[in-house]
Amino acid sequence: MDKSDLTTLIHFNFWANDHILRSSELISVDEFTRQHKPDPGWGSLRGILVHTLDTEVGWRSVLQALDEDHILEADDFADMPALKTHWDIERAAWFDYVARLSDESINLGYGDDPSKGPKVWQTILHVVTHGIQHRSEAAAILTGYGQSPGELDFDLFLKENPEYS
Repeated sequence: MDKSDLTTLIHFNFWANDHILRSSELISVDEFTRQHKPDPGWGSLRGILVHTLDTEVGWRSVLQALDEDHILEADDFADMPALKTHWDIERAAWFDYVARLSDESINLGYGDDPSKGPKVWQTILHVVTHGIQHRSEAAAILTGYGQSPGELDFDLFLKENPEYS
């Protein structure tokens, strides 16, 4: 794995997030916060999205050795504009973080004992695949509300963003 590959994955992650967020802006606050049965694991669309954002914030903080221990909760976000604002900040933080990485640094471990545990690139890949899972859950809910986010496939991202091909 090299920095270029990771940069592509991070841009894909936020491209796909943007599709979900745009569709989510088209639903009511009631739909955004409504509890779903069967429960996809986080109760509501808001719960799924906040969990996904919290994972992005948390793992970036770990990778950057920041003292971030606040867990985002669904109730922290009354509506989509509040969530989107926070996600825009997180996107900028991820792009800044990835820009500072090198091919060497992404292949190193991190934390108290960098010789053990995953490498930086492996953790970033985890964040991206974690997002894929939860975006699919969110997309199913949004489709049920008549607001499908459309195709979220990596090959479509590459077609729309040839600079990453």
